[in-house]
Formats: sequence, structure tokens, C-alpha cells
Amino acid sequence: MTTILAIETSTPACSVALNIGDKRFSRYSEEPRSHTRLIMRMIDDVLREADLTVDQLDAIAVTIGPGSFTGLRIGFSTVQGLAFAADIPVIAVSTLQVIAQTYRRKYPETLTVDHKPSNIIMSVLDARMGEFNCGVYQMDGNGQFAATIDDQLLTKNDAIALCGALNPSVIVGEAQVLIDGENLSDKSTVDIYPDAIDLLDIALVKYTLGAAVSIDQIDLVYLRGTDAWKKHTPLRAL
Repeated sequence: MTTILAIETSTPACSVALNIGDKRFSRYSEEPRSHTRLIMRMIDDVLREADLTVDQLDAIAVTIGPGSFTGLRIGFSTVQGLAFAADIPVIAVSTLQVIAQTYRRKYPETLTVDHKPSNIIMSVLDARMGEFNCGVYQMDGNGQFAATIDDQLLTKNDAIALCGALNPSVIVGEAQVLIDGENLSDKSTVDIYPDAIDLLDIALVKYTLGAAVSIDQIDLVYLRGTDAWKKHTPLRAL
């Protein structure tokens, strides 16, 4: 019976989810600049609801970026404290991958699992100053999203060009900011934030593959001009 706590604070949304066997407990809030106040209360709530203590966890999952610098630090420092105190391994996951997974849960009727190009999802977060954190994911035969390129920081023009080249079926995340003023009326967009309950789905698969490691082996990922459209290779156990 796998028990994983998931923590997501990298965007204006803040969420926590707990998996214990076939049961799940979760909390979600969209209160910008309230993560510090909310996060420990959410953790306490799901643990209490499940009648569980931190030292009974098999692992903790956390999004490590890209995203808000402050939000990422709040979530990561919280996980550091819990992991060090109870000697619990940690599973690191891309924020952009979780956004894709959240879209899948909320709009399952739009996706299939046959590797067709229609299954390609582009996740974006506004990085300000005319730049966007971008990730492109495609669903595999097991219903899991795999990155087709590395998550990367792109100018708006390059992000639009990438969208044109890969032709995703939908752009998700902070999508409207990207397409504002652009001639992309043929593109489907959904504004959506990542949710820890979807982080759990990714973390459970990674846990079975042995991806849970010591917290001191994990770094936050702040994208800084990675080469555009580079083919995917594993980075920091994402």
C-alpha cells in the first residue's frame, strides 16, 4: 500500500494531495500570495483526514519548476523540512507535466492513447518580460504523458513558432496570455493551473520505477534560455 504526499505551489494555485492505498485526500486553493499561510494547514488537514503521520509516508512528491520563484521556494522548503525530519525520499516532477496531467483529468474526452499527433499537449506558464516556460507532452500507451522536448524558456515569438511546428491539439496553462494578439484562432486553449492530485498520478508511476531519491539530490529548475526545440533527454530526474 503506497503512501505518497504531493505538494504543488509553483503557480498562483496551492494544493496538497495524499494517496494511501486506493484512497485519496486533497486540498486546493487559488489564493495568490497565500501559499505560506495555506500550505502547512493543507498538509495537516489531509494527514488528519487519513489518520496518518508524516513518518508513515513512503515518499513526498513536489513540483520543482518551472514556475514562480517564491512559490517554488515555499513548496520546496516545506518538502525539505518534512523529508529531512522523517528521512523520507522525494519524487521531483516538472510543473508543466503536471499541468498536462491536470488537463487530462478534467477533459478526458478530448484525449486518446494511440500516439497520434492529436494527443500532443503544449503546457505554458507566463515567465514575464515577453517570455514563456514551455513544455510539450504526448500521451503514451499507458495513459502517461512523456515529454517530446525539454521544458524550456522561450520568447513569445519562439513559443508561437514552436506551437506552429508541433501543432498541439491544445495549449494549456496560462494559454490566453500566450495567444493574446496572435492569429491562433484555430488553436484550442484552456487556462488551468496544476493540481497536486494530478501530481500524485505521475509520482506513483515514478515511485514504482525507483525515482524517489534523497532531498539533497534534487534542485529546483529555473529555465534560463535552454536551446529551443531541443530533443528530450532526462534532466534532474524529471
